[in-house]
Amino acid sequence: MRRILQAVKKEPIYIEVANVSDIEKGKMKNVQVEGMDILIANVDGKFYAIDDRCGHMNALLSMGKLVGKNVICPFHFAHFDVTTGKKVKEPESEELKDTDKLPKDMLNFLKYVKTLVDPVKTYDIQTYELKVEGNKIILKLES
Repeated sequence: MRRILQAVKKEPIYIEVANVSDIEKGKMKNVQVEGMDILIANVDGKFYAIDDRCGHMNALLSMGKLVGKNVICPFHFAHFDVTTGKKVKEPESEELKDTDKLPKDMLNFLKYVKTLVDPVKTYDIQTYELKVEGNKIILKLES
């Protein structure tokens, strides 16, 4: 006898993650949800949620800067659209400045690290659905 396994569709989980009053227009906030770092951004009064880890080197995006609907990674300056999670600008490769003040071994090490980091692929970021009920921002997670 042959058994057919059916996928059981689970109901989504809704979690209150912040209050509307916690995040001013043009600002963002890190929240911890189920062991994940989630970034909540307020773009012109509308709230968006994406993974709070850069798709390049895993830095916390919430430590970066929100410009319009783009969050700029504080580590390598990649840009991501918080409304879609899409990468809109590759990381910038910064030239080392004031290197004359560094010991030669340190300078060689930093140049080597740069050669390792520069080719790392940058991935788009997962988005999450949000809803606002009164002053509550509620995140939808697929179980």
